[in-house]
Amino acid sequence: MYMKNNAIAFPVFGTAGGTFMPVFHFLYGEGPTRYAAMILYTFLIVMDWIAGYRAAKIDGSYASEYGIAGGFRTAFLLFMPAVGHLIDGILGTSGIVFGFLTVAFGHHIWKSMTANAIRAGWEKWVPEWAMSTVSDEVEHKLARARERIKRKTDMLNDEDKGA
Repeated sequence: MYMKNNAIAFPVFGTAGGTFMPVFHFLYGEGPTRYAAMILYTFLIVMDWIAGYRAAKIDGSYASEYGIAGGFRTAFLLFMPAVGHLIDGILGTSGIVFGFLTVAFGHHIWKSMTANAIRAGWEKWVPEWAMSTVSDEVEHKLARARERIKRKTDMLNDEDKGA
């Protein structure tokens, strides 16, 4: 039984790794620092999605079209460090542009994630200094959530009138 399962798993995972790693190296570069930076960066994006989804469910602003737009935003965010790596390759700056873009966009993602965590009601796990750092982001997110809720309510009311 052990060999039968591995006869499928090994080739599948080997093919996936054999495809993923060259693509990763082309987009982001090689080395443990690049791997760690992109794992952290991706982890922040995933945590932002989780906190944002939970906050939107709690305040009633969840809308699938906003989630779809978030998918495009995520693709953009994942390509920015790749752009930095490619610029480094062109300019011969050995990671400077990659590092700058990864840190700059990572900081923005961290602010968004922290603000979403606060909106989701998880502020007891957010340090006070972080809450004060992202207070403007929380206000912007709350304003956008109120706007989405209003649009959603208006659309439902228009449908009720038309029915």
